[in-house]
Amino acid sequence: MSLVAALALFTTFTIPLPAQASPIEAQALLKWKSNLGNHSNSSLSSWTPSPCNATGSNLTRSPCAWYDISCNRAGRVIGINLTSAYVDGTLDEFPFSSLSHIMYMDLSINSLSGRILPQIGLLSNLTYLDLSINRFMGKIPPEISHLTRLTVLHLVSNELNGSIPQEIGQLHLLNEVALYCMSTTTPFLVIFLLKWELTGSIPLELGKLNLLSELCLNDNNLIGSIPPTLGNLTELALLYLYGNQLSGQIPDEIGPLPLPSPFTNSYNIAYNKIVGKIPSSICNATNLSILILCNNRLVGSLPKCLSNSSIGLSVLNLRMNSLLGTIPRTFSQRSSLGTLDLSENQFEGALPQSLVNCTRLEILDFNNNKIEDKFPAWLGKLSKLKVLILRSNNFKSLLDFPRAAHLFP
Repeated sequence: MSLVAALALFTTFTIPLPAQASPIEAQALLKWKSNLGNHSNSSLSSWTPSPCNATGSNLTRSPCAWYDISCNRAGRVIGINLTSAYVDGTLDEFPFSSLSHIMYMDLSINSLSGRILPQIGLLSNLTYLDLSINRFMGKIPPEISHLTRLTVLHLVSNELNGSIPQEIGQLHLLNEVALYCMSTTTPFLVIFLLKWELTGSIPLELGKLNLLSELCLNDNNLIGSIPPTLGNLTELALLYLYGNQLSGQIPDEIGPLPLPSPFTNSYNIAYNKIVGKIPSSICNATNLSILILCNNRLVGSLPKCLSNSSIGLSVLNLRMNSLLGTIPRTFSQRSSLGTLDLSENQFEGALPQSLVNCTRLEILDFNNNKIEDKFPAWLGKLSKLKVLILRSNNFKSLLDFPRAAHLFP
C-alpha cells in the first residue's frame, strides 16, 4: 500500500467527524453485540444504548461516538475496527443489511467462529475486509464476488476448507489477498491458501487476476493439471503448488512447467505427479532464483541454462524424478548456486569440474544416480560446502582419508 493510500485510510477512519446517529445502524450493532461474548472487557463496552446529550425518543447513543466505529459526515457507519478486541461469537446476527455504507471492516485476532455467511455480499461498498486469526470454518461463500470494490481481503489463520471459489476472479480491484499468511509484496495481489485441505482443481478464473504476484496453494489435495490460464499472469513472481496431487499432461503452449512470467523468482511444484520434460522455455525466466521440482515424474535431460549464469539460481532441487543424460559442464564462475540436489535420478557420465566455479555451494547431493568417475577430491576447493552426498554411484578411486582430510575441512 502506498504512503498516500495509507494516509487516506488514516484520515478516513481516525478523524472524528460531526454526525447524526443512524438509529437503525446503532440498534443493529447493539443486537450483534448482545450475541457476542467477553465484550465487557473489550472496546465493545463503549457500545451502549445509554443517552449521550439526548432527550425524548433519541435514546440510542450515536455509534459514531463508540470506540472502533468510524462514520462519514452524514453520520453513517463506514468503518468497524475490532482487531484484538478479545470477543468471541459468530456473524449470525451481524447486521449486514443495515450497514450498506461500510467501507472498512477489521475483525481480526479474536475468537469469532461459525461460517462466513453469504450475506457478506450485501456489504457492496467494502474496500477492506480482514477476518484473519479467528476460528471461522466452512467454505468461502461465492457471494464474496459481490464485493466488487474490495481491494484488500485477509482470511488468515482460520479453519476454512473446501475448494477455491472461482468467483474470486471477479474481484478485479484486489491488490492484496492473504488467505493463509501475510505477504509484504504489496501493492501486488497475493493469494496464500496453504494447508487448507482444499480439494478439486485450480480454478481457471485465477488467470483473470492480472495483478497476481504470489500464488501459494501448497500442501492441499488439489488434483488435475496446472491451468493454462496461469500463463496470463504476467506479474507472477512466486508460484508454490507443492504437496498436492496435481498430474496429467500440461497444455503444449506453456509446456509441462508453466513459468508465465520472466520475472518469476521462486517456483515450487514438488511432491506432485507432474509428467513430461523440463521445457527449454524455462530459460526465459531470467530472474529465477529458486526452482524446486523434486518428487515428480519428470523425464528427459537437464536444460543447460540451469547450470550457467543466464539464470541466477540459488536453489535447484530436481531430486527423485527420472531425469537422465549427463550433467551440463557449463557451471559459470558467476553462479549463485547455494543448493544443488540432483539425487535419485538417472544421470550418468562424470561430474563436471566446472562445479568448482560455484563458490557459494553449501549443499551438493548427487546420490543414487549412474555417475561414473574418480572421487572428486577437487570439490574440496568449495570452501562453503557443508553437505556433500555422493553415495549409490560408481566412483572408482580410493581416498586416503587421514591424508585427504584437509580437502574437506
